This record gives sequence, C-alpha cells and structure tokens, in this order.
Amino acid sequence: MIVRKAESEDLPQLAVLFDEYRQFYGASSDLEKSLDFLQQRFHNQQSVIFIHVKDELITGFVVLYLGFSSVACSNYYILDDVYVTPAYRRQGSAKQLIDTAILFARQQEALRITLETHKTNTESQQLYEKMGFIQDGEFQTYHCFIR
Repeated sequence: MIVRKAESEDLPQLAVLFDEYRQFYGASSDLEKSLDFLQQRFHNQQSVIFIHVKDELITGFVVLYLGFSSVACSNYYILDDVYVTPAYRRQGSAKQLIDTAILFARQQEALRITLETHKTNTESQQLYEKMGFIQDGEFQTYHCFIR
C-alpha cells in the first residue's frame, strides 16, 4: 500500500471513491458531478489530493485546500476530506494519508493544518488527537449558508 499525490489520470477512478464519500455524507450519487468537481480543483490547482493505492486500486484519499492567515501572514491547509473505502478501513490507511498531508504541509512551510469533524465522530477525533491535532477551545465555528 502506498500513498502518493494524485495525478490527472487518477481522477476518473478517484471520482468513483469521491462519489462514495459524498453518499456517505448524505449526498445523492452523481459520478459526473464528482468527477467535474475533482477536475476543477485539480486543474485550477485549488487543492492537493493524496491517494492511497493498493494493487493499482485507489482505496482512500485526503484533500487539502490552501488557506491564508492574515494575522500570521502565512498559509495553512484545510483538511476538508479524508476517506477510506469500507473494505480497507482499520488497516492504517487514514493514518498514512494524514501523515502524508502533514509531511506535505511541513515541506510547504505551512502554519498548520485545520480540520472539522462531526461532534459525534469520536473514532476520527481519537485518531486526529493521537496524530497531534488539538481541539480548538478558543474559537467557535459559524456558517452563513448562501444556498
């Protein structure tokens, strides 16, 4: 099993897994929409995607988006998506993906990696904390939904 940066030719296969991820969070299946979204992010260099591969099959992914801190005058990454297909869970895949994201952010001299997770997702929270992520006790997240 390896983790590597996604390439353009990976996107059709990755879109199938990304669509599975979207369905996991309650979205309707739409493979074309998933592929289009990934292609836009990839070709416009709006994200960095790492994939977990076993026997030429993409089994998981992590997506990072670039953010900026005005106060620190620095960049950081938003870890918005991490997913491992059910058949490959509990084998260290998510940890490998997140480790790779952390290493990449360090190489880019980023300030931090920020992520959000559901309050009920205690299993992921435990993994994040084991990997050095600290729950923010200072800021509360708010959303203004536009659509």
